[in-house]
Amino acid sequence: MNIDARFFALAVFGIALLTGMDALAKALAGGYGTFQIVFFRYAVSLLLFAAAIPLLRPEWPRRERLGAHAARAVLTIVTGATFFYALGKLPFTEVFAIAYTGPIFVALFGALLLGEKVRWPTMAAIACGFAGVLVIAADGPAGGGGDTQQYLALACAIASPVSYALGVVLLRSQTLHESVPTILIVQAAMITFGLAIVAGPSFHMPDSADLWAIGGIGALGAAGIYAFSAAIAKLQAAQVAAADYSGLIWAAMIGYAAFGETPRPAMWIGALLILAGSATMLLVKAKAAKKN
Repeated sequence: MNIDARFFALAVFGIALLTGMDALAKALAGGYGTFQIVFFRYAVSLLLFAAAIPLLRPEWPRRERLGAHAARAVLTIVTGATFFYALGKLPFTEVFAIAYTGPIFVALFGALLLGEKVRWPTMAAIACGFAGVLVIAADGPAGGGGDTQQYLALACAIASPVSYALGVVLLRSQTLHESVPTILIVQAAMITFGLAIVAGPSFHMPDSADLWAIGGIGALGAAGIYAFSAAIAKLQAAQVAAADYSGLIWAAMIGYAAFGETPRPAMWIGALLILAGSATMLLVKAKAAKKN
């Protein structure tokens, strides 16, 4: 196995871990509030990152960068809360398919906020991704009907990649000044303590039977994001995209095995449109990077 193949396998493994984390979040959604699940995810991750400090050796965060850390922490809370809420109300694979509009929104916000040029292939990719979302949402949540909570969940599923994209645009500037371990640790700390203060009164002690799932959310989240981050630094954009898109396969397998879900045809059609748009976006960026 060559170096690229090893890092590609590591990236796919990281995505599998993160998909497993989301499955545990869906399983806990019936007994805990959305913000409490987000708290569990980052509190456990913070403990694990703190234990790994001697290995990671992060530098102290710069005082002038704390505002950027705080802004990204807020965006991460919004992303996690909307995504986990949608997971609790909608089919697992369907939420994942909509989440892959993230790269499309990254390009859109890059044009609006960073002044990046939008050429016709990018515009076509954006249109393709939005068409996929419309196909999935056309007949309502989960294939028809749906109550108010399900429609709210569908809105959250669409909002999650929007806030994710804003966070990625902000992360671009952060990585120019600080290392990935520093960013991850500071983010986990801010989210953990922020949610403990703001939403603490509504929290309740977890049941002992759920402790394994709560620990699993943090452990899978920390290991998955670290494995994927380490791998993508060594891979080309097309390889990163292929590894990232493996999440939809993992989601379909977990959705069927763990939750008895069979994705409807509209979901697959919409997912293909979204993935085609995202893949086109990444290929355009890869070609532009080679020219530069």
